[in-house]
Amino acid sequence: MNGRVSIELQPLGKQIIVDRETALRDGLFAHGVEFPCGGRGRCKGCRVKVINGALPVTDDDARRITAQELADGWRLGCRATAHVDLTLQIAQWDAPVLSDGAPFEFTPREGFGVAVDLGTTTIAAQLLDLRTAQVLAVRTGLNPQAKYGGDVMSRIDFAVNGGATTLTQLIRDELGAMISELLLAAQRSPTELTRVVIVGNTAMHHLFCGLDITPLSHSPFEPATDGMQIFPARDLGWDSGDAMVHFLPCLGGFVGSDILAGILATNLHESDSLRVLIDLGTNGEIVVGNRERILCASTAAGPAFEGARISMGMRAATGAIAEVTCGDGQFACRVLGNVEPRGICGSGLVDAVAAALGRGLVAPTGRFAQGGPLLLSRRGTLLT
Repeated sequence: MNGRVSIELQPLGKQIIVDRETALRDGLFAHGVEFPCGGRGRCKGCRVKVINGALPVTDDDARRITAQELADGWRLGCRATAHVDLTLQIAQWDAPVLSDGAPFEFTPREGFGVAVDLGTTTIAAQLLDLRTAQVLAVRTGLNPQAKYGGDVMSRIDFAVNGGATTLTQLIRDELGAMISELLLAAQRSPTELTRVVIVGNTAMHHLFCGLDITPLSHSPFEPATDGMQIFPARDLGWDSGDAMVHFLPCLGGFVGSDILAGILATNLHESDSLRVLIDLGTNGEIVVGNRERILCASTAAGPAFEGARISMGMRAATGAIAEVTCGDGQFACRVLGNVEPRGICGSGLVDAVAAALGRGLVAPTGRFAQGGPLLLSRRGTLLT
């Protein structure tokens, strides 16, 4: 049977069109799904769950996946072929987020509130009874903006090239849906919700609030505004009664209100001794200080080292150069899976730069001392 089939990839809602009888491995790899064992059906790292459509159970499925998982629709992505339209849940894209129910100081007030940590990759939201600070429900999920770029700068690039409204509406709709789920889970009416507080990095702050993100796309990376932003929930299209939505202020260009929340939660700003706060996610931030003075800085992490704007960059999967060493004047590489290298992941990238810096191939400024570029050969040696 000829023709093409549609495959919707959850939880991001990405849709791809492939020829009928296409191996899922071929169709999914181009869209960010990794095959850690090289597609040999050994590791289950490429598992997919059939939400709609059908994938026959293969011999490898039966050997590697439990009977209950098979009944629930799980299959090995590397062994499946698309015969009909499919909706698949991608196990690699599930993003469980730890929540913390530890007690904290608060001022009791009437009503219910929602606290949201809006991350570049993941979102966590809690519904709280403001009279007791009891957490009534928790929801976590992926940021749907990720389909337009995994790291902050890729997303900013999409925004300044006409996609800002799309990103703003996506995240507002997602948070509205999460809040409705929280209220439903706790059996509370939207009219009982009085306040929503959101924190996030500066880019997430600007995109949610509909602020001009262009200043964050170029030096000196100063935000359009870093102040508190307040919205009636109804104006955002949320079924949340008369609740007011507060997005807490950012601290600087790429140090957002999530770090402000961390400082407040740890009482770092009231400490007599010197303390350090580290938030390592898609972006990485470090705060050092006490009641006298606080210094903070941020840097790209996560996807920034896994392919975004890096030639041959990839995640730490089979074929990734994960380690580069230099001994006796020779460079050597360790490749995950002991196969021919097909890219370089974050640890390998940092190692390669450090090794090149030690050999004088990269200047302390970060620029190539000899004009570059540096190339890692198929045999694992470093060439210039």
